[in-house]
Amino acid sequence: MTSYSGDEGVNYLEIPNGQKIQLNVPGSQIFLASGSNSVFGALNSLVADYANGTVDTAQAVSDTEALNTALNNVSQQRVTLDNSITGLSSASSAATNVQTQLTTAQTDLMQADIPTVSTQLSLAETQQTALEDVIAQLDSSSNSLFSKIQA
Repeated sequence: MTSYSGDEGVNYLEIPNGQKIQLNVPGSQIFLASGSNSVFGALNSLVADYANGTVDTAQAVSDTEALNTALNNVSQQRVTLDNSITGLSSASSAATNVQTQLTTAQTDLMQADIPTVSTQLSLAETQQTALEDVIAQLDSSSNSLFSKIQA
C-alpha cells in the first residue's frame, strides 16, 4: 500500500512590493486529493486489482480511468506553481528595472560637474533668501500689499 508522509505546509515568498507568492503545493493536496483525484488511492486500487492473480477487467479499467483523473488533477495543481513562477519572473524583472534606474541615477550623480552644481545651488539659495525678504516686507502691517493698492 502506498502512502504519503511529506509536509503539509505552504511556503510563500514576500516580494518587495508586499505581494506574497506561493512557492509550493502541499503533496497531500496533489497525491491524496479527495475522491477520484487521489493518485495514491488510484495506484493502491490498481495494485489490489492485480495482487491476487485474477484480474477483474471491469474494475481494472475503472481504476485505470481513476488514475487518469488523478493525474489530470496533478496537472491542474501545476497551474498554481506555473502562476507562482510567472509572479517570480515579474518580480525579478521589476527588481532589475529598479536596479537599472538606481545605477543610472548613481552614474548621473558621479558625473555631475561639482562647480556648476555648487554655483546653481548658491544662486537658488540667494533667490530664496531674496524672495523671503520680499514676503517679509509685504507681511508688515505698515507696508502690506493692500496698503500699496489703496494708495
